[in-house]
Amino acid sequence: MQKTSNSAVSGFFDPINFSKDFPITRPCFKIPPTLAHVHNCFEIGLCRAGAGIFIVEDKVFSCLPGDVIFINNREFHALKNASPFNSDWKFINLDPAALLAGWIPPEENALDISRLSGRAFTNVVREKEHPDIVFIVRKLVDELEKKEKAYRSLVRSLVWTLLIMLQRLVPEKNREEEKKPAEIQRIYPALQYLSTHYSESLDISRLADMCHCSLSTFRRTFQRGLGCLPLDYVNDFRLKVATTMLSATDQSILEIATEAGFSTQSNFNRLFKAKFKQSPRDYRKNRSICGIL
Repeated sequence: MQKTSNSAVSGFFDPINFSKDFPITRPCFKIPPTLAHVHNCFEIGLCRAGAGIFIVEDKVFSCLPGDVIFINNREFHALKNASPFNSDWKFINLDPAALLAGWIPPEENALDISRLSGRAFTNVVREKEHPDIVFIVRKLVDELEKKEKAYRSLVRSLVWTLLIMLQRLVPEKNREEEKKPAEIQRIYPALQYLSTHYSESLDISRLADMCHCSLSTFRRTFQRGLGCLPLDYVNDFRLKVATTMLSATDQSILEIATEAGFSTQSNFNRLFKAKFKQSPRDYRKNRSICGIL
């Protein structure tokens, strides 16, 4: 008999309290909870050092120094760090509409941060690809920390500029409000589990049980929701962890393969080369030449 599920995306609500006259927080040095959570506002994070894996709903991003992440109030997210490459962040939380009230007409599309979400939106912005956006975030952090003369006016202008630039990154097919696919909701318990147990042996039957569905239904739902099978998803997750470690640590290839969850180094090398068209050793060398390490 086929099992059914009423599960929805889960996590905890982490509300942010703002001052009414200036609803934006001072940049905070912190590591967000490792459990999936969602805020009542827009969040901007600047990675200053180290490396980590950010999970936003069913999306997985590796983060390195200079990367910026943008998350609105619709998407559950969590930062996964693993010693020895824990990351150092500055986070800002804000309510853009309230912050810009009276400055910007409320009907302006750029204020609609609901567009900055969904499977087609890339939450992480790389400094190499969009230096102008990362520059604005760095300037925003600086202004909020120093609080020099007329800083509030400058902060508002920076936020407005940033929102416009982010809207330009939204794919056309994501312009209309995107509803979370039912398939993602159904397999979310498995996605949450995999985000913290990716280095362990994969038991697909256990994942199916977590989602209260049969094994065949789980595989089918996973394929429809993410366009790949569970093992492919896990291997891709592990490879992203591995690329982060290759870029941010001096651990050996074998140590990285093991910590990322691959059974053997040869299997790791094979999958890595198939995805990135180069060996892990060459990947590290190329990143080092580019000044990443």
